[in-house]
Amino acid sequence: MKAYIRVFSVVLALCLLLAACGPAAVDGNNDGGNDPGTPATTAAPPTELDDISREVIDANLTATITLGNWPPDTAPDAELALFEGYKAIMLQQYPNVTVVPAYFSYTLANYVPMARGGTAPTLFQPPFTDPQLLISQGLVADVTDALEAINILEKFSPSFIELLGDENGRIYGLPRDGYVLGMHININLFEEAGLMTEDGLPDYPKTLQELAEKGQIIREQTGKAGLVFPASETFGGWLWTNIAWNFGAVGNNALLIQDADGKWIANLTSDAAVAALDFIRSLRWEYDILNADTTTTDWGHAHTLLGTGEAAMNFAADDSVDNPTAGKGLPVDKFALVPFPAGPGGAYALTGGTCYMFAPNTTTDEAVASLAFLRLIGMLPFLDDDIIAGMRAGASSSRERGVPVLPPIPAWNDEEFIAMQRSIAEEYSNVDWRLYEDFFNSFTDGSIQLRGEEPVFAQQLYRTVTNAIQRVITREDADVYGAMERARENFQEYLDDEIN
Repeated sequence: MKAYIRVFSVVLALCLLLAACGPAAVDGNNDGGNDPGTPATTAAPPTELDDISREVIDANLTATITLGNWPPDTAPDAELALFEGYKAIMLQQYPNVTVVPAYFSYTLANYVPMARGGTAPTLFQPPFTDPQLLISQGLVADVTDALEAINILEKFSPSFIELLGDENGRIYGLPRDGYVLGMHININLFEEAGLMTEDGLPDYPKTLQELAEKGQIIREQTGKAGLVFPASETFGGWLWTNIAWNFGAVGNNALLIQDADGKWIANLTSDAAVAALDFIRSLRWEYDILNADTTTTDWGHAHTLLGTGEAAMNFAADDSVDNPTAGKGLPVDKFALVPFPAGPGGAYALTGGTCYMFAPNTTTDEAVASLAFLRLIGMLPFLDDDIIAGMRAGASSSRERGVPVLPPIPAWNDEEFIAMQRSIAEEYSNVDWRLYEDFFNSFTDGSIQLRGEEPVFAQQLYRTVTNAIQRVITREDADVYGAMERARENFQEYLDDEIN
């Protein structure tokens, strides 16, 4: 585990780079790994209210807060009971604070009219794609003073100030969780295909070209898909963006460019963007490594194919390692998480996640009360016996269920908090760290650059490009450039209607 410790000595660099979220699963805004509408894992509350040992921020705090991070009525009874327990603790600690549960499944489309009409929940959970747009439109509250009141403002990294703040350094939100996109590996198929190193590790592809070639070997030797590629709904376009970056669609060649007048331009027919689509086409028609049902495969089914041995590789992140393992029965010693393959234009990997933000009419007292609730459920960088017990319970549960127990990507720049997370992950570790080491080292040693999503209407971009992907993988003679040109025209029209 020495490598594990070494990773954590530099993993704070990640806090500089969390910037986005994944593709929409249903409504165009929820990501493939973490649903922003679902509460994140929280600490276990005391079994008796009289056992509360947490420090109270201000017992005289007076406010009414509407918590949009509440679980839905359809959530398991245990989860609902957990949050009701939190509410009871809040009542005891802050008798003048009224907590109004209000499950809110955020989308940009449903939030904006609520924010403008004064009916948005005090606290809500947007993906990292949206903060700057919400801030620029005055649709969220400045909570700098509230963060300073509970002494966590200094725990923000410069990147979070940039991501969740304005040009004056005022803060409008705080991080909830994050992930980095890499690639899941089914080691059984690598073994069957003879793609193992002398050290008994999978000889995984380091580049996109190697991905095609090794995927072809797997197909020939096992009859299974070398790569599962979900090309339904928004998923295909989401993965295409990462491939396009690695073909060079960054900087002046970025997929979205803002001109001198502030107009957003869809730059989807650059050489890099077209090459990325042509690469996906080649995986189907030249290398034949994709799963047969690509156009109907969604995020969940992709994990199923990997976990059940129908595919050897899947582009996926560290936050979804439970899906092919505990979810589909792949033993943890037959699973690996490796870096996203580099391309001719560089090595980039999508980083994303979810944040907490506040309705524009939120007062400082309401923001402090909301932060007190987040502290209570273990989502802020504070440690007490209950929060530590919650961390241990989560790690123990993962190990018992056959989920790889991995170090979390830290959402806060707090050495004590991160050290506790590291210690508990080590304590409950159930994996051969060599199967994960390259993934974590890649973004801490600089061999891969982490990159957030395109800055505006990323979900619509994904949906538009997914249509182009479906065309070129179902028609061998499809015009790749023509498919991207149609995608460019359609997305530009959307941008002009919605924002330009």
